[in-house]
Amino acid sequence: MNVQDAAYHTVHDYPGGAEALGPRVGKRGTSLSAEVQIRSPREAANDLSSRPKFGLLDAVKVMHLSGDHRIFFALASELGYLAVPLPDSTAPAESCARSVAAVAEEFASLMHEVAIDIAAGRISDNELVRVERCWGKLIATGQHLLKALADINAQGKERTDAPAR
Repeated sequence: MNVQDAAYHTVHDYPGGAEALGPRVGKRGTSLSAEVQIRSPREAANDLSSRPKFGLLDAVKVMHLSGDHRIFFALASELGYLAVPLPDSTAPAESCARSVAAVAEEFASLMHEVAIDIAAGRISDNELVRVERCWGKLIATGQHLLKALADINAQGKERTDAPAR
């Protein structure tokens, strides 16, 4: 999905559509709807100055309010990036370590499958997407573990820096 389609569908798929979401963003519903209206490339090139535009800050507000991040994922994809949601950072380090181990185990299984596919001389689009998704989850879970370990490290420093009684 491209960014323009993602913005349109994010706004219009919100319960109550643009009319319900617009006031929450500080706009009339009709204005918000007009800003995300899908235009052909020719229309966009010929009519840039007179049409309302959906801005970056409005996109961020819409994503926060709706909980729908299709705009972000479409933008990342268009720019050649993989966007992966980070796990909840409130989980204890022990559960983080278990998560990393589980993802690493899944990743190893997937790499085994990929090795078989490489031996066959091809990797399908679906297999490539599955590898990318798994890799993203592994990175996100690893980052979560590093944060949890840094928190534990900081707590240990607080205890050792506290004056003795």
